[in-house]
Amino acid sequence: MKVAVIGAGFSGLTAAYYLSQKGHSVFVFEKESELGGLGGSFKNNNWEWSLERYYHHFFSSDKEVLELAKELEIENKLFFKIPKSSIFVDGNIYRFDNPRSVLSFSKLNLADKVKTGIVSAFLKINPFWKPLEKITAEKFIRTFMGEGSFNTLWKPLLESKFGGDYHQIPASWFWTRVKKRSFSLGYFEGGNQILINKLAENIKNNKGRIFLNTEIKNLNDLNHFNNSDKIFVTAPAQVFLKITPDLPESYKNKIQNLKMIGCLNLVLSLKDKFLADNTYWLNINEPGFPFIAVVEHTNFIDPKHYGGEHLVYVGGYYPQNHRYFKMKKEDILKEFLPYLKKINPNFKFQISNFKLFSDLYAQPIPTLNYSQTSLPSIKTPIPNLFWTSLHHVYPEDRGINYAIKLGKKLTREIHNF
Repeated sequence: MKVAVIGAGFSGLTAAYYLSQKGHSVFVFEKESELGGLGGSFKNNNWEWSLERYYHHFFSSDKEVLELAKELEIENKLFFKIPKSSIFVDGNIYRFDNPRSVLSFSKLNLADKVKTGIVSAFLKINPFWKPLEKITAEKFIRTFMGEGSFNTLWKPLLESKFGGDYHQIPASWFWTRVKKRSFSLGYFEGGNQILINKLAENIKNNKGRIFLNTEIKNLNDLNHFNNSDKIFVTAPAQVFLKITPDLPESYKNKIQNLKMIGCLNLVLSLKDKFLADNTYWLNINEPGFPFIAVVEHTNFIDPKHYGGEHLVYVGGYYPQNHRYFKMKKEDILKEFLPYLKKINPNFKFQISNFKLFSDLYAQPIPTLNYSQTSLPSIKTPIPNLFWTSLHHVYPEDRGINYAIKLGKKLTREIHNF
């Protein structure tokens, strides 16, 4: 059977790997010059390891990653550490990644600390998310964790991530954010590019073909490559609609109602460490900041793998019409710098290099009862045409683990996998 896979992110590569393993003739088409999609990487000449364009790590609960790494015989390259995570609020950095740090956090009263801890523990052990999609995350947190917890911890993050839409985000989304996280975080020796390379290597060894710099603007174009028996599209809803002209109008209307926001990252190469307290992940809970997180990758991974450079991500989520998506990296850095200086007023910002990465289709905006009203099916009204996107990972959130899971779901459409 001939199968065309549109998009070489992790879901497309995973599906192509398993399908080629089953003996199918697989053709992967990627419009970019590199594989990986939102999970893709880059590498400077003086670096030993590659680095993801958008910050990525794995949790100990990421079963799909662990299983795939074992199957590809690279599980020995995956290691776990416990880096420091903190929040920035009222001009100060507070550690916030273990029970002791939560109890010592001075910005919450004792009652809200206790409620936050109990509810977080409940969400960790509770496997039932569907009842939670009937209530907003805002109402759930206000009711069960307290007003102080919501206003200090969660509202700034919800608002920074979803903007004005944060009021409608279901508690099921909040459930997965709490349940799936672990203190221990994982990373591949050499960067996550090793997983991408291994998938591509196996696809090619199984006689599959990968076409880079090949944009499919219309699914009818595939006839020039191969008369595919099945087509798997792994792309955002807007791209899927654009390249699939024969979809029924009723189906198009439903897909067009799915909302997404974009993301943007500056990756700074610094001479010195920025977060001197060794914080890896810093959530910005301070109102008015133009970014949601500062992630010092080299407080998690030794800078020796990057030529001794200290690598810092500064980024956030923005509406697709936000002015940042039209600005040069120099102008965005100029706008971000005063806020970075608020975090570390003494830092000299000796920046040896910096890069800008952005994507308009980075984060779905789920709504109440999403699984009943909005969650799209992998099968489409067109026979033998299948579609997956970030909208399909619900109730989970975006991430490599769930992209791999989607790739497996695509495979099940042909095989009892």
